[in-house]
This record gives sequence, C-alpha cells and structure tokens, in this order.
Amino acid sequence: MVMLVIMVMGTAAFLVSSLSSSALKTVRQETTAAALAQAKEALIGYAITYGDAYPGEVHGYLPCPDMANGNTEGMAETTNCGLKNISQIGRLPWKKLGLDILRDGNSECLWYAVSGTYKNMPKTDLMNWDTLGLLEILDASGATIAQNVVAVIFAPGVVLSNQNRAADGTSPICGGNYTTANYLDNDTVHNINNTDIATGKFIQSHEDRDANGNIILTVNDQMMFVTKQDIWNAVQKRTDFQPTSPNNPLKLLTQRVAECLAYFGTKNTLLTLPNPLNKSLPWPAPLSLTDYADNVKYNDKNGLFGGRVPYKVNTARNTSSNSISNEFLLQSDGANCPGWASIYPWWDNWKDHLFYALGQEFKPSSGSTSACGTCLNINGSGDYAAVVMFSGPKLSGQTRADKSVVADYLEGFNASNVVGPANGNEDYQTAIASSTFNDILYCIKEDLSVVPCP
Repeated sequence: MVMLVIMVMGTAAFLVSSLSSSALKTVRQETTAAALAQAKEALIGYAITYGDAYPGEVHGYLPCPDMANGNTEGMAETTNCGLKNISQIGRLPWKKLGLDILRDGNSECLWYAVSGTYKNMPKTDLMNWDTLGLLEILDASGATIAQNVVAVIFAPGVVLSNQNRAADGTSPICGGNYTTANYLDNDTVHNINNTDIATGKFIQSHEDRDANGNIILTVNDQMMFVTKQDIWNAVQKRTDFQPTSPNNPLKLLTQRVAECLAYFGTKNTLLTLPNPLNKSLPWPAPLSLTDYADNVKYNDKNGLFGGRVPYKVNTARNTSSNSISNEFLLQSDGANCPGWASIYPWWDNWKDHLFYALGQEFKPSSGSTSACGTCLNINGSGDYAAVVMFSGPKLSGQTRADKSVVADYLEGFNASNVVGPANGNEDYQTAIASSTFNDILYCIKEDLSVVPCP
C-alpha cells in the first residue's frame, strides 16, 4: 500500500510538472507573439503618419534602430544610421515608437532590422508605393517566403551556449549589451546569419538535426516582419487618401503640377491682358531618363508632345521668351509657381508617376497661341491644351521593373498615346477606378484654367 501511494504521488508530481512546464512555455510564446505584434503595428503606424509628424515630409519612412551610439536607450539612432540605402540592425526603438518597453517571453528586449530604402536617415531618393524593401525572410528549410521586406522585428529568445548577454553598462533598462551576435543566431547549416544585415536575409526559428535525430544547431529567433505592402495598403486606407477626398495628396499633386505648367503659359511674351496672345506651354520631358530621382533629368525636349512632367524648362523658356525667374519651373521654393512649395515634397518623391501630354496648338512658340486648332481630347471629345496624368498603384500585370515602360504605369489610351509618335492631337481617357484602370487626369483648358478631366 505504501509503495502504491508513493507511485501515485510520483506520477501526479510528474504530471503537474509537465503541465506546469507546458503552461509556462505557452505563456512565454503568447508574450513573445503579443510583443512582436505590438511592435509591428507601431512601426506601420509610424510609417503611415510620418508626414503628419514631420511637416514637409511624405509618408512611408521607418525609424533607425537603437544602436547605442550615445542616444537615449529605446530611441532611434539620429547621428549615424549608415549610408543612404544601406540597411541597419539594432534594438527596437520602443521609446521612439511611443511604446512602453517591449520584451519577449524570456524577458529580452526586441531587436529590429530596417531596410536602407525605408529608414528615415539618410533618406532614399524616391519614397513611394513602388519603393522596394531590401530584406528577405527564409523558412526553416532555407526557402524564401517573403521579399520586399522593409523591417524585421526579432524576439531573441533564451541565450544559446555561444552567446554572452552579460551586462556591460550600455543598456541599463533592457540589460545585457548591444552585440548583435549575442542575441540573434547564426545558421551555419543553411549559411544564413541573422546578424548579417549586409545580406539582408533572415531565417526563422528551427532546429537542425543529424541523421540520428540529434540536434546539431538551434535557431531560436522568433520574428515578425513588415512588407512594403503592409505600409502602403495602410496608407491607402487613410481618409485623405480616399479617391473622393479633397485632401488626397496625390490628386493635389497632379492638380498643382497642371497649374504650374499653366502658370508658365501666363508668363510668355505677347501676353497682353485682357487679350492674351501667347499661351504656349513647356515641352514634356522624355519618358526614359538616366536617373528618375534627379529633378534636373526631367528636362523639356524640343518637339516632344508626350512624356514626363518637365522640372527644367529651358528650351520652352527660350523659345517663348518666358519671364519666369529661371529654368527650374518646379523648384522647391515655389519661386516659379505660386503655392508650389507645400506640395514639392510629394513631387520630389512621386515624380516618376507623373506623365504629361501637350496639344499641338500650345507647343512653345514666340508667336500667337490663343485657342485650339489641333489639341487633345478626353474620351473622344473636348479641346484641351494639355493633360497631366498620375499613375495609381501597380495593377495586375504591371511590374514597374523598368520605369521607361509606360504600360507599367498608365492604362488604356493613356499608355499607348503618350509614347513616341505622339503629335499633339491624341485622345486620352478617364474612367472610374477599377482593377484595370486607376489613372488620375487633370486637364489644362484653352484659357489655361485647370480642371479634373471629365
């Protein structure tokens, strides 16, 4: 009887211990998952409100990591976050994100990698919904499961035998130190090191075993990642990004570009109010450029009736004896276009999405240009001096791997008529936004007023 009691008590103790261990593991996993999810949500929120927090900037940017370079713990690096377009890794800047300190189920602070194309210092050249992430996520087998990743959040998990997380005084709140290899793991089997930000490849947690089933390597980094789609899908849900919003910054950008081009037409010689004689507009810039981020490459080209929006209008300015102060129509201070300065940051980052078609009658001229003879149509009717088109998000079948391929940006007649043989009498189109069409068009009328194209 005594032996039976001892056996029962032993079995019960074993079961309680097993249950306690399992419950503790579950709690730790839940704590880790919650911390990672909260960090991801905060990073997306930071990116989609960046332009609100920093007036004069556009949305999309993420903070640099906390890299222990003399900044307050939990804050993002502000003095040395590497070179432009170079990714960085460090601790999650929880304080910069407006969060309480976040720890995983093993009480370790979270770590964080950010794509060089999305970090906010120094900034990439073009920040818009086509900006690619540089990071990549691999599964336990080493197969890629996610590309164009813009950020990765890591829960380091329990310390491994080759790691030393002893405090060195640099991290009084989180504890430990800032040596990445002491927290993130190296998978020598698949040759993927989660500390190697230069490769930008990160492998999920797993165990590698030999033929006998013995563990030969452990990667216990739990991770959650943010893709460019996560950010830009969230941006497009903002109230001011809705198609009907009067504050939609991309519609305002298209409108203001059209107004600036029209303003140029009011500064030609032979413009004698109330009988304006010369309303000629700038030539478009070429569709294919050597650098789509460089404003000056958007230079008007003589004889071109379809192309991109010109930033530099020296050819047209000379032909029309235009009186704007210099050749840079869309310069940042708005000197050559009243009210332009506030929209300039959107132009500077989204200019590769804009296209411009010019009517024959309104080409640069020193003579009379007052009304349509040969002009542009919209949906087969009307007479317009010019049209400015903005390409919406990438649709099915559009890759945007080559910015000179217009059909990867515009749809329908807009894609086919703005190219090469355009001669200033083309028909462009508008339509309700759909899965096959999402171009935004603003028209410049004969009197140089600007309206949404009908």
